[in-house]
Amino acid sequence: MAAERFSEEIVVRTRRFTHLAILRCLLACGYLGVEVFFHPTGVFKALAGVLFLVYSGLLLGFRTHTRIRNSAAPIQFVDLISMVVLMVLSTSGEVALPLLMFYFLITEASLLHGVKEVLLVTMVSLVFYAAWLNSGGAGRFRFSYNSFMFMLVAGGALAYFFSDRRNRTGRRIAGLLRRAVSEPEAKMVEAVETALKELSEHLSCSRAVLAFWEEGLDYHALCEYPPRRDASKGGPERFLQGREWACFRETRTDFFSNDVSLEDKTGKPRPRDFDLHPYVIQKFEVYNAVGCGLFHGDRLIGRLLLFNRVSQVGGAAYKKVRAVAPLFAGLVQHLLVVKKTEQEAYDRERGRMAHDLHDGPLQTIISFEMRLAIIRKLLERDAATAAAEIESLHKLSRKLVAEMRTFVHRVRPLEGEDASLAASTRRLVEGFQKESGVSVTFVSGANGNVTLPGKLGVEILQMAREALHNVYKHAQATHVLFAVERKGNQLHLAIDDNGRGFRFGGKYVLQELEALRLGPKSIKRRVRALGGDLTLESIPGQGSNLRVTVPLY
Repeated sequence: MAAERFSEEIVVRTRRFTHLAILRCLLACGYLGVEVFFHPTGVFKALAGVLFLVYSGLLLGFRTHTRIRNSAAPIQFVDLISMVVLMVLSTSGEVALPLLMFYFLITEASLLHGVKEVLLVTMVSLVFYAAWLNSGGAGRFRFSYNSFMFMLVAGGALAYFFSDRRNRTGRRIAGLLRRAVSEPEAKMVEAVETALKELSEHLSCSRAVLAFWEEGLDYHALCEYPPRRDASKGGPERFLQGREWACFRETRTDFFSNDVSLEDKTGKPRPRDFDLHPYVIQKFEVYNAVGCGLFHGDRLIGRLLLFNRVSQVGGAAYKKVRAVAPLFAGLVQHLLVVKKTEQEAYDRERGRMAHDLHDGPLQTIISFEMRLAIIRKLLERDAATAAAEIESLHKLSRKLVAEMRTFVHRVRPLEGEDASLAASTRRLVEGFQKESGVSVTFVSGANGNVTLPGKLGVEILQMAREALHNVYKHAQATHVLFAVERKGNQLHLAIDDNGRGFRFGGKYVLQELEALRLGPKSIKRRVRALGGDLTLESIPGQGSNLRVTVPLY
């Protein structure tokens, strides 16, 4: 796909060069014919026409040459100088030639360049044409005070336009990436792809690629424009395989090259003075490229690459890529921090699950196995005692089933982002009652039926589930009072039980519990992360009261 698009752009550009070369030859022939047949005394004019015709013929004959195709700006400058010279040498009172040359230069600028070249040609042409008219056709330019002031104003306007246009792409990319920092991961990736589109179109490249990774997480991803589709999943390919990731990690990341072919014309391996892996060249069908590394401090976290520019890749394109690279590096680092945070949370959850599984169902299973071994020995000596042990084992199995149901209920994903908090909490309480058999009275205040933004609702439900699990596992309570209510910009949770309470007695706030290393660790960590407050009151033998206050920003 990249090769086809690159070939199409070359064909279009070559066709434009052909049309412009033919039009240039027609202008040269017309000028030479007028001066030879209608003004035979103009030797210098005829000589200028011959030179212009030879120049036009050479461009027409070598229009497909790579050096000619990559020299659009110098050619346009020579065309502009030729227009000025021919306008000076043209016969007094004739305005057809300047108008035709002006039309040709505008067409050339619009087909091969862009808006700024069209404005440049327009301004210069108007200035010199006004000076030529002011001279009265005397064969020389006469600049008046007004024309001089016009040149100053036009020059200032063009300078402002060029500098503004040069920085406009950088500002758009910076705005896109800055706004994406506070968005979810999918929005971040979309912003990166849009920024790559802006950059590739600004530099007239067929493809832009951003590869980034985090070695500690074994995470490596790819964003590119235009995005290639994964046929098996129907979505964009955003993740690299191990080989691809290793190919992007090179030692020298900043480079630009106009010939990245692996072999020369004789078929021998080409000594490359650029840092681009052969696998990347084949995968993306690269002909020329410019690249820059993305760093966080001294650590390489990614690479920004632009491929297949129809014109040659030069130092100007390299400077532009290096200028915007820190913008991409900032967002990539933020995305990697998010992935690292998610991985740490995942590891903590796995550790908590392993701890709960070890202290709960696993210990029951071990006890179950030991009881089975005892029953096997009793069957040979005392059948009545063995039958009693089997009945006890049956009760143990029911307890094991209850513990496993509770464990499954705890690790089940929560629904807190789309549903209201009261509805999600009510479903949580109902599921807890069915699994544990503990009676729960749920109370929702007048402002309890709220939908919390982002993942705040999930965090609240995680705390509630952890509190109910602790009541079932440690407190041996028969009844729980669960209350949730919103008061202004704060959410209040209250969980009271009639169980055994904690080993300590008294009323403590979050700072005191952390200093004394008391209370539920998971709930304290979540409350601290949300910027909330916690109060725990324990009455040994009579139960405990948990109060949580979370700010709603």
